[in-house]
Amino acid sequence: MKNFRKNFALMCLMLMFLFSLVGYGAVYEGTADGYKDKISVKVELKENGEILGVKVDKNDETEGIGDLAIEKVSELIQKKKSLDVDSLAGATITSEAVIKAVANALKSGGIDPKRYNYVERIEEVEEKKIVKIDLNKMPKKKAIEKTVLIKDAKGREVKIGLPISSYAISTMDVIDYIVPLKGKEAFEMLVGSGEDGGHGFGKYAKVYEPVVGNYLEHTAQISEHNSPFDLEAILSVQPDVLIVNSAMAAHRYALEIEELLDQAGIKIVLIDVPGKKLEKSVQQTMKILGQVFGEEKRAKEVSNFIDKQYNLIESKKLDKHPKKPTVYYEKSGYSQIFGPTSTSKRGWGTVINLSGAINIADELLVDSVAKKGAGNRLDPEYVLKANPDFIILSGINDGWLSSVSKKKKCKFDIINRNGWNGLNAVKNRKVFEFAHSTSRSIFSFYPTLKLATILYPEEFKGVNPEAILNEFFDRFMLVDSTISTWYYDLDDVK
Repeated sequence: MKNFRKNFALMCLMLMFLFSLVGYGAVYEGTADGYKDKISVKVELKENGEILGVKVDKNDETEGIGDLAIEKVSELIQKKKSLDVDSLAGATITSEAVIKAVANALKSGGIDPKRYNYVERIEEVEEKKIVKIDLNKMPKKKAIEKTVLIKDAKGREVKIGLPISSYAISTMDVIDYIVPLKGKEAFEMLVGSGEDGGHGFGKYAKVYEPVVGNYLEHTAQISEHNSPFDLEAILSVQPDVLIVNSAMAAHRYALEIEELLDQAGIKIVLIDVPGKKLEKSVQQTMKILGQVFGEEKRAKEVSNFIDKQYNLIESKKLDKHPKKPTVYYEKSGYSQIFGPTSTSKRGWGTVINLSGAINIADELLVDSVAKKGAGNRLDPEYVLKANPDFIILSGINDGWLSSVSKKKKCKFDIINRNGWNGLNAVKNRKVFEFAHSTSRSIFSFYPTLKLATILYPEEFKGVNPEAILNEFFDRFMLVDSTISTWYYDLDDVK
């Protein structure tokens, strides 16, 4: 009886082991809906359940749009032995279909795909609009003549073959740094761009297509605002380089897919604007891009122009001025809504600091844990007590690329706040607004110089910031400065 029990126990353990292997050590097939048609996969498992291989059968996905994503996603699943590759692969229709098809194959073998970190989406994914790219309009590939090693804004060494034939950018405003180097060719070489919070993807097209033609026929939208990059779209247009502003959240998403892009021969170069030092970041960016595009001489010309403006401000030694005015800055504020401010260490606070003013936010926030953020709000009573000489705003009225926006009535509703009619800035009509995006643009020298002339009119007598801005556009840009409303004051309220 004792032996029987022992043998029975051994038999149960053997059966449990055999049952644990059900579905393993075999090949299983699965399907899922892709962009155009169903995608079919074969998944091979080892006896221990490890994913040995993922093979995607012939499919009817759009050539050049989905096929590269299929290849890379299947390779990634096999490499990671997991279905948790969505954040790396990019949330695209085709790449998600491959993941779902593999999960379907596992289920067909009686295996729970959750064992492979599969998360089934409860909500239906809204079908992503795919930009119809005319492959015949894509930039022609040029023969590589030399290889250069570039150190980007984060100190990363990136090896690039020159001349590059095409490129993609994290947001459309990055092209403002490339136009001075390549002129119309900047748009001819562009094959992809991400979206920004101001809907620049469409706005830039309205501004520049009358000048350079329909460049969108070969330019894919490769991300939504502050969202992961669409790997499928990037692979479909095959840029030589993806240029990403590391000051924005997009650079983290770009680095997540860097390994996959590198396998496809696509390099990532990081720039940093506005950077840690606004007065130097544009010039550093131009140096990097001058190397990427083989236009070092032209990049130096742009940098020299901008250096000249910041040197002019520095020559006035405003940091030593005996009567420095006080300034309060606020973004997107209204009478009933208090917007965030910035310290001298960040964003518009940097512009105010370079212009020689005392930022009233510094006393409370510059040494706080939140000093680097732009989302800090000052107590309304503190603003009233500080009684600033000037109020600087951004993000309220029409601004960047306002020439293609629906015009709205200019207003400074912010001055109607309780107690604000007694502020020196309001009583003396020293309330001004700048187009918000300009503080982190290639044109950031303008609001810095303009504000300095407002704060110190005697020191900057004879200096015309608008004339200097127009000269920059004439020398380096394809359009003129009327594309934007750069500056408002209370006299603009009709």
